[in-house]
Amino acid sequence: MARVTKSATQRRNEILDMAEKLFSEKGYDKTSTTDITKGLGIAQGTLYYHFDSKENVAAEVVNRQLQTLHMHFRDVLLRTDLNGYEKLAWIFIYELDDPLHHIEIFSYLRNDHNALLRQMVYVQTICQFSPIVIDMILQGNQEKIFHVKNPTLVAEFFLSTIHHWVDSSLFNWTKDEKIARIVALQSTFEHLFGLKEGQLSLSVMRSIVAEKM
Repeated sequence: MARVTKSATQRRNEILDMAEKLFSEKGYDKTSTTDITKGLGIAQGTLYYHFDSKENVAAEVVNRQLQTLHMHFRDVLLRTDLNGYEKLAWIFIYELDDPLHHIEIFSYLRNDHNALLRQMVYVQTICQFSPIVIDMILQGNQEKIFHVKNPTLVAEFFLSTIHHWVDSSLFNWTKDEKIARIVALQSTFEHLFGLKEGQLSLSVMRSIVAEKM
């Protein structure tokens, strides 16, 4: 039987696919590199040829999952036909409606044995998404819609809150519970972005997104 030769990219993706499956089923803490290699029928040396450690595998799993969301965010936040306020409204409604099913993608983070992965998602979310949210804030400032003195800090705080306290993939909130948290944040974010009272009400944001998206 002829030996099947796979490219480095194919092999890396196979390892990541198996790791993601096992992290979801068993949790990171209870998954060993041996579990991953046995699941694929490959040698330990093959895994270590592509990844330095199990932690490195986990970091790549998280990065790969976030990339799809990051591309979608960039597609929306780089649209020239939307102002900064309209983009901000989209982010809030995106978190509620979950068009890319990111809640399900990251539901495995609720597993008690995935604490390290939760930390990785948190850090990579801030690192990957902050620059495009900062650009959104700068745009809103230039348009005289926002009045933000420190865009970097506001972007980081905004992402930390909207993608963790509100995010059902971590806390398993119901839709009503998510809405309650977004409503609770309304006045805080209106103040942070320098908006008028009521501009971040759920009904207003839904109307904007329905019209523009």
